[in-house]
Amino acid sequence: MTQPLKTFLKYLFSGLVTVSFLYLAFRGTDFARLVELMEGANYWWVCLTVALLITSHLLRSWRWRYLLEPIRSGIGMRNLFSGVMIGYFMNNLLPRAGELVRPYSLAKLESLPKSAVFGTIVVERIMDTITFLVLLLVLPIVYNGPLRESFPWLERTGMITAAVTVGLLGFFIMLVFRRDLADRLLGTTVHFFPERIGKKLDRIMHSFLDGFLFVKRPANFLRILILSCLVWLLYMLMLYAAFWAFDLQNLLGFRAALVLLTISSIGFAVPTPGGTGAYHFFASQTLVKLFSIPDAVAISYATVTHAATYIGVTVVGLYYLLHDHIKVSDAVAKPEEQSG
Repeated sequence: MTQPLKTFLKYLFSGLVTVSFLYLAFRGTDFARLVELMEGANYWWVCLTVALLITSHLLRSWRWRYLLEPIRSGIGMRNLFSGVMIGYFMNNLLPRAGELVRPYSLAKLESLPKSAVFGTIVVERIMDTITFLVLLLVLPIVYNGPLRESFPWLERTGMITAAVTVGLLGFFIMLVFRRDLADRLLGTTVHFFPERIGKKLDRIMHSFLDGFLFVKRPANFLRILILSCLVWLLYMLMLYAAFWAFDLQNLLGFRAALVLLTISSIGFAVPTPGGTGAYHFFASQTLVKLFSIPDAVAISYATVTHAATYIGVTVVGLYYLLHDHIKVSDAVAKPEEQSG
């Protein structure tokens, strides 16, 4: 199968998933009522949600700096923030594209090895997954309603995610401390390729493992943990602030925002552009099934919060993409083509 065909099929699948979730989220919706509720929302609170999201990305950039310290210390916050925003902007257009464009953009701005920067992105995604799993464990404590009845698949999803995440993290950390074992594993693999490609794969893999070297600097663990907690706290405050936009603050509090954050986060793990469709579905279903919010209000809340944050990230990310002259075509090149 040719690469263009693979790319076409991948994005065709993403498009079908997006449309399917949009259908599930909006089916049976009274669109006249939807528009009425959206027009009546308090958009000052909506603007606050965007500000909180951008602030969370600033904290992500700060945390990323600590993950990158073993590769190079003292990387400027400006370039780190640019990379983060460009990455999220690309995810708004093409699912998972940001995971390639983000390390490319920072590597270009700071002359860093791309594979090593990509390794830190993998670390970050694992950390976010672990945070999600912790939130799943906390849910029964902060919410005693019909969680299992409304989302019977949630517990099994958490168990599978935990097994995969812990397994991958343990495997990569082992390879970081046992480079000799990594060399043996690579040695049994690269001989299937021509010598030139084999050497590049070996270099890319070792560079990728460098992205996990933060585990050898325990002094930064507390800083990374605090910043991670602050990032997710801002996410929760973002959803809580949006309750005020729809006059839901008397019905829904911080606990509801935490529950909504946990379940709606699943929507961003689904391969759709910027969580489109999947976020609408999970957020609205959480509000309806767990908190008895009317359907029209729930889908209005989901639509406005998604649109506001989507637009905010797109505007900021596009600015940095153009200002820093990042070429997406170079960023999504095959790893062996961008291993410098």
